[in-house]
Amino acid sequence: MQPDEIDLRENIAILRRQRRLIGITVLVVVLATLAYLLTATPKYQATVLIQIDTGNSNLLDTSNSDGMQSAAINTKVDSEVEILNSSATALAVIERVGLVSDPEFGPQLGLREKIGLALGLDLSSARLRQIVGLAPSTQDEGEALASATLRAFQTALDARRRALTNLVAVSVTSEDPKRAASLANATAQVYIQRQVAAKINSSVAARDVLSRQLATAQTELAASEERLNGFIESNLARLEAESGNADVAAMRHNLETAQAAQRSALGTLETLQGAISQGDWNAVSSSLGDAALAELAKQRADLALQLQEAAAGSATEVDLRAALSKIDSDLASQSNVALAGLRSEVGKYGDQATTARDALRETLMTSDLSSTVLAELFDLQQSASVARNQYQQFLARVQDFGALANIQIADARVVSEALPPFDATWPKKKLLLVLALAGGICLGTALAFLNEYFIGGITSAGQLRNVLQAKVPVSVPSLPQSAEKAVFSDLIVGAPLSPYSETFRKLRSTLDLALCDLDATRGPNAEPGGKIILVCSALPAEGKSTTALSLARTYAVAGCETLLIDADLRKPAIQTYLGVATDVGLVDLLRATETNPAAPIVPVYDPFSPLLVVTAGGRSTEPTDQLFNSRPFKQVLTAARNGFDIIILDSPPLLPIVDTRYLARFADVVVQVVRHGTTTQSEVREAAQQIRETMAPDVELIGVLSHEKVVKGKRGYYSGKYGSYYGSDA
Repeated sequence: MQPDEIDLRENIAILRRQRRLIGITVLVVVLATLAYLLTATPKYQATVLIQIDTGNSNLLDTSNSDGMQSAAINTKVDSEVEILNSSATALAVIERVGLVSDPEFGPQLGLREKIGLALGLDLSSARLRQIVGLAPSTQDEGEALASATLRAFQTALDARRRALTNLVAVSVTSEDPKRAASLANATAQVYIQRQVAAKINSSVAARDVLSRQLATAQTELAASEERLNGFIESNLARLEAESGNADVAAMRHNLETAQAAQRSALGTLETLQGAISQGDWNAVSSSLGDAALAELAKQRADLALQLQEAAAGSATEVDLRAALSKIDSDLASQSNVALAGLRSEVGKYGDQATTARDALRETLMTSDLSSTVLAELFDLQQSASVARNQYQQFLARVQDFGALANIQIADARVVSEALPPFDATWPKKKLLLVLALAGGICLGTALAFLNEYFIGGITSAGQLRNVLQAKVPVSVPSLPQSAEKAVFSDLIVGAPLSPYSETFRKLRSTLDLALCDLDATRGPNAEPGGKIILVCSALPAEGKSTTALSLARTYAVAGCETLLIDADLRKPAIQTYLGVATDVGLVDLLRATETNPAAPIVPVYDPFSPLLVVTAGGRSTEPTDQLFNSRPFKQVLTAARNGFDIIILDSPPLLPIVDTRYLARFADVVVQVVRHGTTTQSEVREAAQQIRETMAPDVELIGVLSHEKVVKGKRGYYSGKYGSYYGSDA
C-alpha cells in the first residue's frame, strides 16, 4: 500500500484493536454529559414578535412608498435588528427594569471573592491592585456593576430576523419563565419608545436648525425689500418722468399720502405711549382729543387734591384712594383701547403704502424705462422675490417639523407578546445525549488513531506495516511461561515444528524473495558471493539478538553456509545466548594496528546447528562507529561473502547508537525488529527513517513484530532509557 492510500480493512482492524479505548472515551463523555444534565440549571426562552414598518410613517407626507426597493427594505430591517441587539437598548432595559440588583443578571461574586469571604479577607480587584502597588482602576464601582449586568443581559438577549420577512423575534433567556417573558416584552417596549424618542429628537433638531436659518432669511428678506423700496422712493420723480405714465403719478401720490398718514399715526402712537408710561393723563386726552378721557383726567386731579387734604388713615382717605384707583383703571383701559386703535390705524396705513408700492412696482416694471434703470430695478425685484421664496420655504419647513415632533409614531409594533414558556430550552437532554454519544465516538476514534500511530506501542503486524511502510511478513509468537527462562532461539533446533520455528521459516522465505529481487534489479552489478542480512531495532531489548540467532539457525539447518556476526560491540549478547566465552572477538580485530596486531579470530561453532558465529569479544568502552568504517571490517565482510551464503549482522539499537547507520551500507536486506506494545510508534518511525537514509536505495526493509517477553530488569531501555549502552554497566 502506498503512503497516500487508505486501506479500509486496516482502519477497521485498528478500530477493533482500540475498541476498549473508544468504549472508555464514549463512556466518559456520556457520563460527563449526564452529570452536567443533572446539575445544570434549566433555562427558559420567551420570544416577542415585532413587525418593522418599511413604508412611510410620516403623517404629514401622504406620498406612497410601496415601491421601495427590496435591498432598502432588507437594509432597514437588518439595521433595526442591530439596534435591538445594541448595548444602548440593553442598558435602557437594565435601567427600566432595574437589573443591576437582579440576582440572576446582576453582578455575582467570583471564586476569588467567595474565598475571601470565607477567609474573612478583602480579595477584591481594587484591594489586590492596592496590595501590589498598582494604580486604582479608572472604572468606578457603578460602571463595573453596569458592565457586568450588561454582559449578562446581552448574553441572554437575542434579536433575529425571521427569514426574509419584516418580523423580528426578540428572545430573552432566563431561569424563570415569567421573568423571561417580562424581559422580552420590556425590551420590545423600550425599543419602540426609544425609536419614537429618536424620531422626535431628530425633528426637533431639524426644526431648531431651520429656525436659525429662518431668522437669517427674514433678515435678508427685509434688507432686499428695503433696498428695492429705497431705490424706487429715491428715484420716484425720475421714474415718473421716464415712464410718461399718468398712473405712476397717481400711484406716487397714493404712496406718499399713505406714508405721511402712517408717519403721523406713528408719531401720535409714540406720544401716547410716552404719556401713558408717565401717567400724564392730560397729555393722553389732549393727544387723542377725547372729551371723556379729559373729564376722567379732571376728576382724577380733583381726587388727588382731596386726598392730599384728607387725614391719614381716615375713612375719607380710604374712599378717596379707592375712587382714585378706579379712575386710574378706567383711564388705563380707555387708553389701551385708544392704543389698539392707533396701532390698527398704523397697520392700515402700512397696508395702503404696501399696496401702493406693489402697484407702483408692477407698473414701473411694465413701463417704458431706460434699460439701465429697468435692469437695476429688475435685479432688486428678483433679489426680493428670491429672499421671499426662501423665507416662505424655511417657514413652511419649520412649521412642518414643529408639527411632526408632536405626531411621531414608531416604525415598529408588537404583533405577538411574549408568554411564559412551558418547557425549558436548555439543556436539551436528548440532543446533548446524542451529541455526547456522537462526540464520544468521534473523540474515541481520534484517540484510537492517535494511539495507534503516534502514542501507543505497536500491537499488530498491520499497524507496524503502516508505521514502517514496509512488509511485515511475520509476528514472532509469545512463548509459554515455562519457556521464558530458556533461550528462545533453541526452539529452532529443539522444536522445529513449533509455531516459533515456523515463523522464522516464513521470514526466511520472505528474505529469499527479497534477495532474489535484489539480484534481478542489480543484474551484473550485484555483489558477488553471499548476502548480508542486517538485523536491527530502534531500542535495546526488542528481541533483535534473539531474532538474529534464530534466523541464522534457520538458514543453517536449511543447508545454507551461514555466518552470524555479533556487531553489537557496546553490549554483545550472542556469546551469552550460545553459552561460550571468547577472549578474542570482532572488536579486537578491528582495533588491531601494525604495531599491535590482533590474534586471529576463530569462529565459534553453534552447539545446536551447523552455524558459525563471530562473537564481538569484550565489551567496548569507547566509540565504535569508526571501527565499522575501517578497512579491516570491509575485509571481514569481503571474506565472509566469499566463504558463506548468508551473513547475518546483529547490530546495536539505532536510536541510542550510531554504529548501525554505518553497518546498513553493507546490507542486502534489513530486518527491523519491534517489540510488541512497548516501543512507541515515533521511535519506530524515527529508526526506520534513519536506516533508510543510510542503506542502498534498492535494499528492502522488512519488519518483524516480536511478542517475546523481556525478563524484568534485563532491558537497558527501562533502566535509565539508553543508560546500558552509554559507558560501563555501573
